[in-house]
Amino acid sequence: MPRQRQIIAHSIAQRLHAAEEAIDLAAARIAELNAALPLARLEGRLGAAIGQDAFASSATAIMLVAKTRAELVATHDQLKRVSDDIGLGEQAYGDVFKVATGQSQQQPLAHHLRAA
Repeated sequence: MPRQRQIIAHSIAQRLHAAEEAIDLAAARIAELNAALPLARLEGRLGAAIGQDAFASSATAIMLVAKTRAELVATHDQLKRVSDDIGLGEQAYGDVFKVATGQSQQQPLAHHLRAA
């Protein structure tokens, strides 16, 4: 049974990481679109009202992707707890840097740097 649980956990982890990657790629592509829209307006010498609805919709899309990403991060944390609860312990898949347990993701690492 423990081996079967590890196989299942690995399968779930692969799908979770694929979903996280897809969301990050979507966020990057929408951000590229958001950057291109006002530049295109300026380059085309168009009035500010031209394309405003499209600009607003694209900005809304990036916010929705950010919310979706936050939900996937929460799912990741919840699945980690499930893994612990069923006795699988620490599992690492891939080569992704992870924040240490208890370390806030909001704190910048700049306090480790000094001017030389």
